[in-house]
Amino acid sequence: MTAVVVFPALLLLAAVLTQLAASGILSKNWIAGIRIRSTLRSPAAWVAGHRAAARWIWLGFAVSTVASVGALLLTDVAAVALAVVAVVVFAATVVVSLVAASRAARSENQLTPTAS
Repeated sequence: MTAVVVFPALLLLAAVLTQLAASGILSKNWIAGIRIRSTLRSPAAWVAGHRAAARWIWLGFAVSTVASVGALLLTDVAAVALAVVAVVVFAATVVVSLVAASRAARSENQLTPTAS
């Protein structure tokens, strides 16, 4: 059951990296951050996408942390149910944050012309 702490830990790492990218500290790169086509088009799209995704990732981290702690403290069915919640929240956070980042980055790309 202790494996359930992996999900909040991954979301914490994602949240920190996303916050760094949203603030402009972590610039556009091919190693860390939300590396989808729309966020990689320009530095402005990179920041906009990460700003949009950051709140969702932090929210997912908070909810999955509460669920994981509950799963560790409780026993039997309740613990399994909370472990499932942590996994589902992790997956939903990934999907929702990617959609939010893509929308914000595409919107930013339409506002600013790309340099060729």
